[in-house]
Amino acid sequence: MKRILIAFTLLLSLMTLIPPTTARAQDTGRPVVMIASYGTSDTPARGEDFNLTVIFKNKGQRPAYNMFIEFVSGELIPRNNGGTQSIYQLIMDESKGIVQGFKVSPDLWGATVASVTVNIEYTDEVGNAYSDSFAISIDLKGPTYVAPTPTPTAGPVIQPQLVVTSYDTDVEVLQPGSSFELMLDISNLGNAPAKAVSMVLGGGSVEINPEGTPQPGISGGEGEFANFAPLNSSNIQFIGDVAPGETLSMSQKIIVNVSTTPGAYSLKYSFIYMTDSGEKVVDNQVITLLIYQMPVIEVGFYQDPGPIYAQQPTNLPLQVVNLGKQNTVLGNMQITAENAYLENNTALVGTVEAGFYFTLDTMIIPDAAGPLDLNIKINYTDDFNQPRVYETVLSLEVLEAAVLPDGMGDMMNEGGDAPMDMSGDMQIDEGFDFNSPETFWQKLLRAVKGFFGLDSSPAQPEPIGFSEDMINIETLP
Repeated sequence: MKRILIAFTLLLSLMTLIPPTTARAQDTGRPVVMIASYGTSDTPARGEDFNLTVIFKNKGQRPAYNMFIEFVSGELIPRNNGGTQSIYQLIMDESKGIVQGFKVSPDLWGATVASVTVNIEYTDEVGNAYSDSFAISIDLKGPTYVAPTPTPTAGPVIQPQLVVTSYDTDVEVLQPGSSFELMLDISNLGNAPAKAVSMVLGGGSVEINPEGTPQPGISGGEGEFANFAPLNSSNIQFIGDVAPGETLSMSQKIIVNVSTTPGAYSLKYSFIYMTDSGEKVVDNQVITLLIYQMPVIEVGFYQDPGPIYAQQPTNLPLQVVNLGKQNTVLGNMQITAENAYLENNTALVGTVEAGFYFTLDTMIIPDAAGPLDLNIKINYTDDFNQPRVYETVLSLEVLEAAVLPDGMGDMMNEGGDAPMDMSGDMQIDEGFDFNSPETFWQKLLRAVKGFFGLDSSPAQPEPIGFSEDMINIETLP
């Protein structure tokens, strides 16, 4: 027992001789970036904007470089920069702060706290990468409940309103490739003036900076110009101030694209103006224009009809040519004329291919000499199934018919008939010399007789016999 006590005493003496060891913190050997503090200037409410200040501190043993900070959108929505910021360097025990703009989500009905996640990435001086994630929470204003009160009567809204009340074109039928003048009547139907009004063909908008603030200027280059395009000027026209109830007339030169197919097309106009309160307003209007593909045809003669005499039948070789690039379907073709008799003057044309023609031979007998207008009408149906008529006029010159002169009185009596006896034989004057050479009028008379199938041989002393059914000479022209 005594020996045990002596050994224990010696052991305690030896322990008192050993110096005590001091506990030391482990050296991290890396940068450690943490959020030292954060806060807002005021307490925001649901849907309000605010700024959040965050202080970062390096509590490690090495500097932190290229620090990338990301705020994840959720209950708090980052503004302006997409929720990303950076700090180049943060040495040991150094603190640096940033300011980030947020909007409280409008979906937080009745919430009093909102949070956002902060992700940071950084490196040390030798390029080793590190990352951390933190959650930040802020207080929100609670909804204010008030006792129900009677709803006040809403007063009239003071606002201008520009409307296109009517429009028209100087070209009745618009076709691909047509250039026309578009006339617009613009009225301010609101109860406030519209200031510095600009009219934009094809649609326009107001320039807005990244903060959402309207900027001076108008954006009109993103409109629709596939079928209609401005001509001789840009698509933006300045109108000026328009008072309430005032109506202005504006016009613009426009061209239809040659590749536009027939149909009804909408044309957009934007009216951009300022209100009395300095607000920029855009009123969009849409009008409709109809595009047709009318037949391109020409009516004429496929050969020269020759001279046309009064009281004589003449053939008119008419021709309808399709000068367009597409086939066309035409209806009835009718030819009329005043003071003239026509035969075979109506026909159904039908389909005429591009570059081909349709012919019609019409017989005409004019009543008198002089100018004569040949009226031609062709019926067809347009692209909107509406009946239409193509009309044109061909001018003709009718000549006098050939007549026997008065100088042939030695062969004709006063009535114009050759003397006949009761047997139907023509009597020859005794003083007529058959040995003398034929005159021009004698040759002409023989030609007329030959035309009607009569004997046209030279005159002989014997009487020339005529059958009773022969036509009388007085009916000859």
